[in-house]
Amino acid sequence: MLAFLTHSQAAKGLAAIASNETSLIPSPNPKNDPTFEEVAKRAHIAHRNINDLEGIPTGYYIIAGVFSDGKNLKKKVKKLYKKDFEAGFFKNPSNGLNYVFLEYTQDWRQAIAGCESQFDGKYTEDVWIMKVGNADTPVVPAPKGRNMEVKKSTEPPIALEEVTYNMLNTPKTDQMLLQSSGTSNKSKLIQKADGYFNKMWYAEAADLYEEALRKDDKNYSLEVIQKVADAHYFNTNMEKAYEWYNKLYEHYGDALSADNTFKYAHSLKGTGKYSRAKKLMRLYNKKLLDGGTGASKNPRNAERQPNEVVLDNILSAPPQFEIKNSAINSNYSEFSPMYYNDDQIVYASAKDSSFLNTRRYKWNDQPYLDLYVAKINGESQDLKDAIKFSKKINTKYHEASVTFSPDNATMYFTRNNYGKKLKRDKNGVNHLKIYKSSKVDGEWTEAIEVSFNSDNYSTGHPALSPDGKKLYFVSDMPGSLGETDIFVVDVMEDGTFSEPKNLGPEINTERKEMFPYINKEKIYFSSNGHIGLGGLDIYEANIDEDGGFGEATNLGQPVNSKLDDFSYIVNEETQKGFFASNRAGGKGDDDIYSFKRLVVEEIPENQNAIAGVVTELVTGDVMPKALVELLDENG
Repeated sequence: MLAFLTHSQAAKGLAAIASNETSLIPSPNPKNDPTFEEVAKRAHIAHRNINDLEGIPTGYYIIAGVFSDGKNLKKKVKKLYKKDFEAGFFKNPSNGLNYVFLEYTQDWRQAIAGCESQFDGKYTEDVWIMKVGNADTPVVPAPKGRNMEVKKSTEPPIALEEVTYNMLNTPKTDQMLLQSSGTSNKSKLIQKADGYFNKMWYAEAADLYEEALRKDDKNYSLEVIQKVADAHYFNTNMEKAYEWYNKLYEHYGDALSADNTFKYAHSLKGTGKYSRAKKLMRLYNKKLLDGGTGASKNPRNAERQPNEVVLDNILSAPPQFEIKNSAINSNYSEFSPMYYNDDQIVYASAKDSSFLNTRRYKWNDQPYLDLYVAKINGESQDLKDAIKFSKKINTKYHEASVTFSPDNATMYFTRNNYGKKLKRDKNGVNHLKIYKSSKVDGEWTEAIEVSFNSDNYSTGHPALSPDGKKLYFVSDMPGSLGETDIFVVDVMEDGTFSEPKNLGPEINTERKEMFPYINKEKIYFSSNGHIGLGGLDIYEANIDEDGGFGEATNLGQPVNSKLDDFSYIVNEETQKGFFASNRAGGKGDDDIYSFKRLVVEEIPENQNAIAGVVTELVTGDVMPKALVELLDENG
């Protein structure tokens, strides 16, 4: 599936920025002195209380990062010393993680004041406050950054043949807190598994982690359990993901992050354990609210039903669709269909239709993605006679997710970022980009990038409005509310574009929104942030007169399933269309399904009324409760 496994956005709004006139810190008042927790919550500053850190003095630590042992920890402390902070770090033995702090104080007002002022503008990144309860010895300060020895990485670059489509955006979840170059305490098996995990060879990594856990109980650390759970989660093996997230919850329940709680809840949904999933979603929302993150971004959330009620409504709703697996599906991945001409579909596939052994990517040994075109059988809605799309568009890299202008003379599609070789950002990530091609004399021209692409973030999943004047797309660019958001640009008459605009919290959540499709009446998209049945679900929202969007509604079963359902397109007149899913029972990794939406026949209201009195023919007496039949001229 062409999915953005993207950076989770850094928690937004953790440090409230207030002027001197609007400071949320109260002056001490012995009669009515609020607590640290009350003021921190009011100031939208994330905080956590820990009472069992032996050897760590009581006080308030302004935390700038959490790391395992390794060079990332040292780099962070060195960076803070250069900014003249009296930084240090301490280790939490319960989870094995190191907490880097900017400042330590015994006065919570001073800690909150530092967060509000962003330390007089010296530190603008996200921070949070840890309140440590009982301790009796001083913190050992970290050595000055200038005395640290920082070694350059000796890890060889990843070969092009080893790049998978899902590697194009590195998932920046809690794993970023666990990454470490320090391997002295790790077995060779764990080190090898880490190498696979960092390359996103998740199936191989999961096997090695599980082998290491079977061999030695000492390997049951938060890092290893989380990584084996994440490896299965990213590989959409929800049964195994649930098994390990459940163990993570059992071992480290109190320390479970919002991100881990979210994935645990989704693995529960993916295995049909909806009752338990509801409880975890409540816990996830609480963690978001306690951290001052995305759960409260949309003011209409307060007006909506509780998550468990929404989920129950989705589960109990009668089916509104008939679906059918398409004939063009193979043992590989087929997804992202899009209408082309009057009777064709262009879609992405990893099937290898050549006679030669083509380049394959490592994650699941499938060929690189190309675009294919197939004919629509008007009667059965099935797809047939699939062939590769234009050689000008398909390359030795990945191409997927296409959209066409109303006259079919211009196309936009997604491709990984490359010139003569794959291009990476400063973190080594090869991002996705949107490309444009025009048809000249019946042939597609060489594709060019759109202007709002960047080497520092991804753009993809383009979708044009019916009039071709607006281009919707998915990105993790600055200004995103979540991991990936849907944006829109105006397509000018000269072919240029306006500045990207985020669709806002009615559509976008703190998680993933992707695969938009627009018609005159509605926007359809996939999300794992709105309430759903598990994985990505498909949603629809009405477009209002001002171009805004109504509330997103889950399409329900059978279009949505426990796993990923996405890239939905529909002809509003016929209520027929296509979507993709990796649900059980398909032919390959991702399959394309055709559907017909069941429309309830409306019986027109009878506007005719006949009134009268029935009497006996001879006597003229009224006959109560008489049955009257109306007959036409044929009796």
